[in-house]
Amino acid sequence: MYFSSDWKFLTICLGFNSANSLFFCPWCTINKKEISDIKKEWLISKQIDNINQYNGHHSTPLFNMISLENWIPDELHIMLRITDRLWSLLLHEIEETGYFNDVAREIIVKEMNRIKVNFHFWQEKECQSWSFTSLMGQDKLKVLQFFDLNKVLPPTRANVIRNLWNGFFDLYTAIRDPNTDPKMFKRDAKMWLKIFLTPSTGIPNSDNFVQGLYRPNDVTPYMHVLVFHIHEFIEKHKKWGLKSFSCAPVENKNHQQVTQFFRKTLRDGGNGINRKSAILQILEFENRKLYYICNDSHNIPNTIKLQI
Repeated sequence: MYFSSDWKFLTICLGFNSANSLFFCPWCTINKKEISDIKKEWLISKQIDNINQYNGHHSTPLFNMISLENWIPDELHIMLRITDRLWSLLLHEIEETGYFNDVAREIIVKEMNRIKVNFHFWQEKECQSWSFTSLMGQDKLKVLQFFDLNKVLPPTRANVIRNLWNGFFDLYTAIRDPNTDPKMFKRDAKMWLKIFLTPSTGIPNSDNFVQGLYRPNDVTPYMHVLVFHIHEFIEKHKKWGLKSFSCAPVENKNHQQVTQFFRKTLRDGGNGINRKSAILQILEFENRKLYYICNDSHNIPNTIKLQI
């Protein structure tokens, strides 16, 4: 038996801490203070039979018949969440330099339009902070591959970050490739994290100062799994490939339902007893689809009235 989902649902079903806890990894005994130490080796070391003996496991797993090595992190969410972190770090860097103004935001939006990604900024009235469009998976991949960082950063800095982004895209591609060699992946993933944590050298504001990349605090749980555990899952499940456990179809279904039902949660106007919740509408809609599929029903085109 196998279980695959995003991090939050996986830890809930496993009876484990949230990702921002001191003990955050469902598979090994690492703690947050060690998350950026690439000299250590972290392997899947816990056993489902005595899972509650480990720090952070506060409840009995819902599916304790599934071996822990078969609780597989979703490759789609690895891409989504790490891309989110890389993008937020880019925006933070622009803000830190003091150039996150209307001109910079317009440049970013135009560059997004160039790579065919619908993207906008808007300002929250309550806190005066800027929010931006939440992108779907394919759009995030476009940004990761094709966004021209030279539009918003000096050339040298843009090249450094572009190499980091390209490295992560290569790792994500390797996760989905059934022919990926686990040992090569482990080596490349560790090298990528080492580049991510490149420290600054020299004295600030001097000619010999070379700006590094990111801090240990910027490393996320998904990055830890990418570097230390994905190679194990590739090795253990090479018969199927990690792509076979992807939650992409579920996420696509969720997106369709959100688009169809949550943009207007009271589709009948909410009058009297006819008012229905969005969740109820989703269940009824799915039941109708199943009924028509099981009974081999055919679609009858709607009558079109033409006024001459």
